[in-house]
Parts: sequence; structure tokens; C-alpha cells
Amino acid sequence: RKADMDAFGASIGIVSAAKMRGKKGYIVLNNITPAIKNIYNRLLKEEPDYLNYIILPKDAEEMIDESSLMVVVDNHRPSFTEAPMLLELTNKVVLIDHHRRGAEFIKDPILTYLEPYASSTCELVTEILYYMQDKLQLSPFEADALLAGITVDTKNFTYQTGVRTFEAASILRRAGADTSSVKQLFKDDYDIFVKKAEIVRNSKILYNRVVIGRLEMDSEDSVLIAAQCANDLLNISGIEASFVLTYSGGKVHISGRSLGSISVQLILERLGGGGHLTSAATQISGHTMEEVEKMLIDAIDDYLKEGEKK
Repeated sequence: RKADMDAFGASIGIVSAAKMRGKKGYIVLNNITPAIKNIYNRLLKEEPDYLNYIILPKDAEEMIDESSLMVVVDNHRPSFTEAPMLLELTNKVVLIDHHRRGAEFIKDPILTYLEPYASSTCELVTEILYYMQDKLQLSPFEADALLAGITVDTKNFTYQTGVRTFEAASILRRAGADTSSVKQLFKDDYDIFVKKAEIVRNSKILYNRVVIGRLEMDSEDSVLIAAQCANDLLNISGIEASFVLTYSGGKVHISGRSLGSISVQLILERLGGGGHLTSAATQISGHTMEEVEKMLIDAIDDYLKEGEKK
């Protein structure tokens, strides 16, 4: 649910893998989220035929049968998938993810490729494609979609980036990916730019190493703005982790980002969330933003105190 660039790019890669084997592949997608709006608009312009591969959950439910293979990307929690009921309609499920394994997990996948040290799911999918075929047959759009997923999850190749990450990027570059085109996918509207500036201006710094910002609005863009601003706040000198709170569907959403010295995943797991060492999130209902901010500060305090004891 609420697909981001890594999830969408990985889905594009899996459809490409199916096409390489002469099979029909589909992307189950309910909504075009703000995070994938730019890549989706480019799809409409450059690859309109791809619309034939994007289907709604209800259509997938009609098409799927016991022999169907379902590939879940960038997530391993059934409740976080776009269509949890599909998991009950086939026993052939492949899981490809780069998040640290949580308590909730897809039941009995026939193949699990869970690599928490990978930068992104797009990195893992690129490796799979390369193992399938030395010379990748990707369109520029497909190569860019995969590179965009790596770019967003590594914050422009600066965090959670290893040798394999650059090898995957090199593979995609040879396949036709263009870094200038990928950069265009991350441009913001003027209003979003202004809102992010306001969050930065009103943010507060804790312990000279953690910063918390707030976006007091509930719109389809609020979660995306919060995530992007959490990334931007890491550019403040001395800051090791950042959190931005906003509203989403009546709940308080928290986006957490870090440079790696502080695990935002462990902090937000205390509040029912999850994610990755350097990128995590959670949503809390039934509380005001002030109450959630206090809960977050308490979670940060507990995490840092535990670290000091060790």
C-alpha cells in the first residue's frame, strides 16, 4: 500500500523479467500515490502500453488461480500489501525485500530474497534481471524506473550504499538508464518546496543530534512531503537522525531518517512502525500530534539510554 519509487520501480523490473521469459506479468496497484506520480506521468507519455500491465486488486482477484506466481516487492508484511487477500488465492509467492524482518511475515513463500544490507529492492531486482540475462533488454523507461528506486532509497547514493549498489547502477546505465532523466522525477512543485522550508524553520533539535519537524496538514502529499523533509533535515550539521510528523487519513504519520548511527527503525518499532536502519515510518491513531510527538521523544530517550548502557 502507498507505493513509493522503490516499490514501483521493482514492480516494473519484475514485469520486465516476466516479459523476458515470454510470460504475462501484472502490477497490482490501487492508487497513484504522490511518491510515484512523476514516474507514472512519464509512463503515460513514454510507455502507454504499460497501462495494460497495471491492474486493480479486484481485477487481480478475478484473474489469479492456484498456478499463478505472485511476487511481493519492498515489503514482507501481508497487511502492508496492496491486496492481502491475493496471498490466500495462490501458494506460489516470491518475496523480494530489503527491510529488516519484522514479526509479521508472509506465510510460507516459495522463495525469500530478504537482504537488509541491500540499498533497495530495485537493487535486488536489478541483480536478478542480470542473472537472468547478461545483456538486459530494458527500455529507457524501465531502466530509469529501477535506477530511480535505488536513488531515492540511498538518498542519491550517499546512505546504505555498497559495492553491489554501484554495480547495479552500472548495469542499469549500460541498459539505457539516464541520470538526468531520473533527476527530473524528483522535482517538487513550488508549494511543496515552500512547505518543506516551513518545516525546517520550525523544527526542534534534541541532544544536538536529533531533529523533529511537524507538518500540520492532511493531504495526499503530506506523507511524501514529510519523508522528503526528513531527508533534508539530515543536511543540518551534527544531525544524525530526523523525524517529521504529519497527518494522513486522520492518523498521525511519522517519517524517520538517519545517517546510520541511530536506528530510526528501532525507535519507530516502539510506536508500532518499522522499516530500515536509515529509513522508517509509523502511523498512530487516536492521539493528537502533540501527544504523538511526546511519545516519539520518549521512544528516542529510551533508545539513546539503552545505547549508553551498552
